[in-house]
Amino acid sequence: MAEPFSMAKILDWRIDLEETARLTVTQLQARLRLENQQLQSLITENIKVKNEHIHSKQIHSLRYNDYYKNVITEQIIQQKNQIDSTLADIQSAQKNLVQTYSDRKIMDKLKEKELTTYYQNERRREQMELDDIATMNYKRRVF
Repeated sequence: MAEPFSMAKILDWRIDLEETARLTVTQLQARLRLENQQLQSLITENIKVKNEHIHSKQIHSLRYNDYYKNVITEQIIQQKNQIDSTLADIQSAQKNLVQTYSDRKIMDKLKEKELTTYYQNERRREQMELDDIATMNYKRRVF
């Protein structure tokens, strides 16, 4: 006999929501790692250009390096802004995950209570049947 839980579909839905929220957090953290790698790459490139700038003596090369250094610096700023945005998204997704986890735990507790009540009622019903059987057996022996 299957264990009854009147809100099983809601519990399943909340479990799905929690898994989706967990997946979202994981994906955002992976995106953050990639963005940090891109930032490190830009910083390395910026240092390389600055070092080339020191060794260069031609005006044309100095102008090009200065322009390129400014472009890389702008890209670094944009990348840092993107990282800040991703961090905000992660924080929001983590709050959502905590909320969905809490909602699922509430449903788990409700399911536990309902199943406990169900099993108590089953035990009472079985005990009443056993009492009826015992009473009928007693009456048969006496008469």
